[in-house]
Amino acid sequence: MHPLIELRGVGRHYRLGAIDVPALDEVNLSIQAGEFVAVIGQSGSGKSTLMNVLGCLDNPTVGQFLIDGQDASQLGPDELAGLRRERFGFIFQRYHLLPHMDARANAALPAVYAGASGSARRERAEALLTRLGLGERMHHKPNELSGGQQQRVSIARSLMNGGQIILADEPTGALDSQSGTEMLALLRELNERGHTIILVTHDAHVASHARRIIELKDGKVLKDSGTPADHRLPGPLAGETAGLARGSWWGRQQMQWREALQSAVQSLQGNRLRTALSMLGISIGIAAVVSILALTSAARGSIEKDVGSFLSGRIPVFRGNANLPPGTQAQAFRPSEIEAIRALPGVKAVTVERETQLTARHGSRDAMVSVLGAEAQTLASRKLKLVEGRYLNAMDFAGSAQVAVIDEKARKSLFKPGESALGRTLLVAPQGMPSDGGAGGGGMGGGAAAVPVGVALPLTIVGVVAPDTGGAVNFGSWLGQVLMPHTTFGRKLDVRVDADQFNVLLDFTVPPAEVRKQLTYRLKALHGIEDFDSWNADEEFRKFQQVTGAMALLFAGVGAISLLVGGVGVMNIMLVSVSERTREIGIRMAVGARQGDVRLQFLVEAVVLCCLGGTVGVFLSWLGAQGINAAQDSLKVEVSWAALGVAFAVSSFVGLVFGTLPARRAAALSPVDALARE
Repeated sequence: MHPLIELRGVGRHYRLGAIDVPALDEVNLSIQAGEFVAVIGQSGSGKSTLMNVLGCLDNPTVGQFLIDGQDASQLGPDELAGLRRERFGFIFQRYHLLPHMDARANAALPAVYAGASGSARRERAEALLTRLGLGERMHHKPNELSGGQQQRVSIARSLMNGGQIILADEPTGALDSQSGTEMLALLRELNERGHTIILVTHDAHVASHARRIIELKDGKVLKDSGTPADHRLPGPLAGETAGLARGSWWGRQQMQWREALQSAVQSLQGNRLRTALSMLGISIGIAAVVSILALTSAARGSIEKDVGSFLSGRIPVFRGNANLPPGTQAQAFRPSEIEAIRALPGVKAVTVERETQLTARHGSRDAMVSVLGAEAQTLASRKLKLVEGRYLNAMDFAGSAQVAVIDEKARKSLFKPGESALGRTLLVAPQGMPSDGGAGGGGMGGGAAAVPVGVALPLTIVGVVAPDTGGAVNFGSWLGQVLMPHTTFGRKLDVRVDADQFNVLLDFTVPPAEVRKQLTYRLKALHGIEDFDSWNADEEFRKFQQVTGAMALLFAGVGAISLLVGGVGVMNIMLVSVSERTREIGIRMAVGARQGDVRLQFLVEAVVLCCLGGTVGVFLSWLGAQGINAAQDSLKVEVSWAALGVAFAVSSFVGLVFGTLPARRAAALSPVDALARE
């Protein structure tokens, strides 16, 4: 039967600049299962290097290192981690316990990487600690334990997964004489239970407790007392020192994620100020992106709603065409032509609005206003709503009544604050209006018949309207508006029957593009030339949406710059964290953590940090939105659940991207180098 451990010509060399330093030189050695071996030598003799090679913490430069016949010198980092996890237990001179874990959690750590269930780990750790006299101290942190107690915790940890081979590196070096004696007694007891003990020490008295002594000098085996003649191979380990049942692959994955999450939370709690500063960068970035998206979404939604409502289902048609030959006079639209358009399939109605600018007066106040010949649908087409009084009714249209509805702008210009406009008489006339009702007048332009000179048209105000667009977009004249019945407008102000512009309202039974095509064809046939123009409001609205969408992306990109800065800050913090926690990484690797386990731990920590920052950022955005909504009512800003989901997704992505480099750097550390750092 082959030895449990065998070294064949093993050498371990280090480079110091151009100098090659052999820490181990052509070491040949074999150790049987169940031996109690002491490796002794002065400082610099190579005993610690030999222990690192034997424990799969370091690879030899030359030679073969076999465990149960398997050449460990040819294994990769994760395969070596598997050997450490399944075969070895380590007892270090400085204990190497994780300070943020209690005794039970430290003892149970190797079982985490073996995939054991939480209950199995706890039961096993409690049994081992009780067996070692720490039953009442298992919930204490390392700084609450004495040196001897900490060393007992490290023994429990070495036995967690079975610990067939226990490597003890100067286990009594940091203990008082009594604790040292107790430690050696425990090692003898473990050896009697079947564990292979390899004790590294420089103290000959400590080495005398072993049954075999190997002396090193200058990296070579100087003396070896050999395997005792009466040595017998041990049977299977039993009782508290037996191996822990291995968990399934899925169980191991669950344990790894849980351990990574717990470690991340503990690390962030242990460095609250640094965590807060790191979160601040991510919070500002997320708040900037979410706030900009919320603001642009609210503004875009309000504008598109108003514009879409105004444009949807309309095809404006107007006199004139930029492509007409020079000198060609565009024809106005006759009533018969408008009736022909009304008869087209897909046309719901055709509205004609006549408009001109006049001077309006009430009392001593006058102002230029836009006077409209309104129809029943004018309020909807102009995006106006009635706020006081009534709108023009069928009797007003049928009787050509001299009544009017004015908008808020006209009321502010013509009436005093708080003064009611309902029932008052408004005088309208072209150009300036003489105070005595005498001379005045002038043409109305656009072919409209002027009010006779010296005569002003009186209109009784029956209602007041205001924009119905939420304040984001107002459609209509820059001047105040006065809406009078189109029949009155035609009799008193503009006697023409032809129109320069009309709107085609669609019922969507026919595609708008097809309606526009048929409209163009019919008008061209009636006029003999295409001396008119039109446009599809729905197509123009889609172009408008593309523009607003591009603007929203641009603003979001500006906000994302701050998120990028925050991500770089997280990466820097994580790199600092790796350098500060190098020894912790080494401990985890020594008890069996794979490179993937270490990467996962630091990636999860970066993601948790960024997600916490994202949550704070969303909350800040929500507070900002509430402040904006409280300060005004024309634009409602909301931070939706979708924004929360996007924030978490973006935060996680930032954590993954900027946590990858620190995680890879942590996973690439050599266990032996990591353990050597403080």
